[in-house]
Amino acid sequence: MRYREIKVSIPKDFAEDFSALLDEWQVAGYYEILFDREEPRKPGEEIISDNTPIRVYLAEEDTASEAKIWIYLQTVAAENSFAEARWIETKEYEEAYKEFYKPFSVGVFWVVPTWEKEDWEKNKVPERKDSIPVYINPGLAFGTGHHETTRLVLSRLGSLSLQGKKVADIGAGSGILSVAAAKLGTSKIIAVDIDPNAVRSSVFNRDENEITNDLLQVEEGGFDHPLIKEEEYDLCVANITFAVLRANMDRIAALKTKHYLFSGVITERKEEFLELLKTEVGGKLVYEDSKNGWELIEWIR
Repeated sequence: MRYREIKVSIPKDFAEDFSALLDEWQVAGYYEILFDREEPRKPGEEIISDNTPIRVYLAEEDTASEAKIWIYLQTVAAENSFAEARWIETKEYEEAYKEFYKPFSVGVFWVVPTWEKEDWEKNKVPERKDSIPVYINPGLAFGTGHHETTRLVLSRLGSLSLQGKKVADIGAGSGILSVAAAKLGTSKIIAVDIDPNAVRSSVFNRDENEITNDLLQVEEGGFDHPLIKEEEYDLCVANITFAVLRANMDRIAALKTKHYLFSGVITERKEEFLELLKTEVGGKLVYEDSKNGWELIEWIR
């Protein structure tokens, strides 16, 4: 089987909306490339680009989504975007992310690719002895841990007292946040994602970290999943784009929790999101952090 790989570089102001559209179109997969420019640097341009590089993967028969991508880029950023496409085989599709994914630390955690797990456990480096390893194979689900939103949540999770707490992870992606929470002594985690690829990735990573299904249950779904709607939680984590959060404010308000941790909101939308929380959910901001234009918002009601 073949896949269509489209390398996209888009102004960061449009990246969130573009990602939301990719979710809506249900493409086979996509992720940001954090350490690689997809287009050559223009004369006089700064080394750090204002564009966000994204790789999109389409099933061979999905010609409609490719057309939509080209139309969108020409419509919103004809002069500032860049894209090129190629055919790749299944193995390339599955292995594409590995060249960009190496172990790194964030807060109390070390995030380690699953294919380096054995070597990591054999080599007991002193500076790592007090850290918590989180073994992740992201596949094509969002959640390598490299993205600022994931780093922000991981860092904050390590500062919270989660011993014996029940947590909901909505938009789990690779399951990285659920796995991290499970290693902090939580009593139960329900992780949901609307993408079947993400569900498979979360289950794989749960098992790689030797976490039981009784502790971390992974389901396909979103804010309207019965387990999310009906059960009570000590903490709800949602690392999801502002567009999706805004569209689900009524469901967020209906969740049976007093404690929320949001990421995925860009700085330009922060005040708008806080106002939505204030008017539709109620409560107050208790902690915030930011990284490279992305916001972390901890909210209690």
